[in-house]
Amino acid sequence: MKSAFEILKSDKELNYILDNANYNMNHTQNFERETSGVDYTICCHGRHHTMFVVGYMEYILRALSYDAHTIEVGKVAGLLHDVGNFFGRNDHARTSASMCLYFVSKTNLNINDLKIIEQAVLDHSKGIDMQSAVGAALIIADKMIDRDRGAPVKADLIKGGFDEAKINKLPDKRSDVPCNYVCKDIQLNIKNRDFIFNFVVEGDTEVFMNEYLNKKIKAKESILTQNAAAYLKCNCIYQVNGCEIEIK
Repeated sequence: MKSAFEILKSDKELNYILDNANYNMNHTQNFERETSGVDYTICCHGRHHTMFVVGYMEYILRALSYDAHTIEVGKVAGLLHDVGNFFGRNDHARTSASMCLYFVSKTNLNINDLKIIEQAVLDHSKGIDMQSAVGAALIIADKMIDRDRGAPVKADLIKGGFDEAKINKLPDKRSDVPCNYVCKDIQLNIKNRDFIFNFVVEGDTEVFMNEYLNKKIKAKESILTQNAAAYLKCNCIYQVNGCEIEIK
């Protein structure tokens, strides 16, 4: 018998949503922001981001010794957490949560599993009402920064019919990063009850820490990550190129 995750991973309707979420969402944002005269940045909430989150959901729950069923529920929550972006970015968590019943009903998961998934998806954006390990793990996995988002999003937009020349001019969310360093990747390792976030940086690491990292860790997404780790009774440790750093 196929697992719930395997059933949904091969579901035609869900795959259509994942394959078209970036185009639909960015098309909506493009219209809204162009009419206001404000440039918009590329947003990635389709298949690339979704599978990134699923992978980290599985890693987090497995590393913290949760049972196989909880891991399965977590992977399904990761798979469904951003489906609402297909209909636009506004209040996407609530839209995604409301869509969970339809997709979970295609699997062998029970009503209690559905409640966990719905709550985790509903809360993943704001992180103010964590009620399960699945919900906390989803926040951490979702707020991890997968650094190569730009390329797959542009590919999705081109496939969806956006003008390629215009797409190449779209600002990236990382455009504010100074040019004297480049953050190539952010890796998560879990040892005992420690979440170790390692920033892989090329260039001036001191400037990176002073001008970017200290601000980043005080930003909303990092605070949500720290709160979620605390819910799981874990600590957050930060490294740059494998060396632990002190956050000012």
